Amino acid sequence: MVFNLIDIVNGIFSMIFVICSVLIGVKIILKYRPTNNPTFVYMGLTWIGLTSPWWGSTIGFVIGLFNDGQGISLSAYLLITITLLPVFILFYLKAITDLLWRQAQGVLIITYGIVGALFMIAYIYFSLVAPEVVGGLENPVDIRYNTFASYYLMLIILTFLIGGVFFGKASLKSKNASVRFQGKLLIIAFCSFSIGAFLDASIKLNVIGLLITRGILISSALEFYTGFILPTFLQKRFLE
Repeated sequence: MVFNLIDIVNGIFSMIFVICSVLIGVKIILKYRPTNNPTFVYMGLTWIGLTSPWWGSTIGFVIGLFNDGQGISLSAYLLITITLLPVFILFYLKAITDLLWRQAQGVLIITYGIVGALFMIAYIYFSLVAPEVVGGLENPVDIRYNTFASYYLMLIILTFLIGGVFFGKASLKSKNASVRFQGKLLIIAFCSFSIGAFLDASIKLNVIGLLITRGILISSALEFYTGFILPTFLQKRFLE
C-alpha cells in the first residue's frame, strides 16, 4: 500500500510537530542550568510527553516511507504513543502545584498517580493482548482510540488546559511587563494545544482540516516556548 495525499500530509505534519516540540522541550529543560529552577525541567518534560499521541504517527510514517507504505503494527503503535502519558502529566502537576496550589499538591498527584497507574496497566495489557479494544489504525499514520483511552486523553487535555490557564493568569498579576507578556503567550499556548488536540482526536479530518489542526498544534509549541523563554527580538518588538 502506497501513502495517499492525506497520509503524507498527516505524517509530515506529525513529524514536524513532534520534532519541534522535542527540541523546544529540551531547550526549556536546559534553562534549568542558569536558573536552578526545576519548573523548567518539569514543563520541558511535560511538553515532550504531551506530543506522545503523535509519536506513533511519526514513526509509522518514517517506516512506511521505506516499506511501501506499511507502517507499524497496531500493538506497537499503541505502546509507542500514550503509554507514558500518565507519567508526564505528573511532571505537569508538580510544576503547577509548586507555583499555585501547594496545599493541594499531594492530593492531586496521588489521585492522578493512581488513575494513571490503573490506566497504564489496562492500556499495556490490552495493547498486547487485544489491541482492538484500545483503538484501531485507520491507516499507517492515524489511529482512533476507543473506550477508556479516549476518556483518559480528554482528561489529560482538560487538566492541561485548566491548569495552564490558571498558571498564565497568575503571571498576568506580575509587575514585570515581560512576565505578563509571557503569561499571555502561555494562555494562548495552552488553549491552542487543547483545541488542536481535541480536533485531531475527535474529528475525521480532510487535508485542509489536517493542515489547520496541525498548524494550530505547531503554533502552540512555539507559543509555549516563547512563554517560557522570551526571545530578545520579541521583547524589543512588543515591550519596548
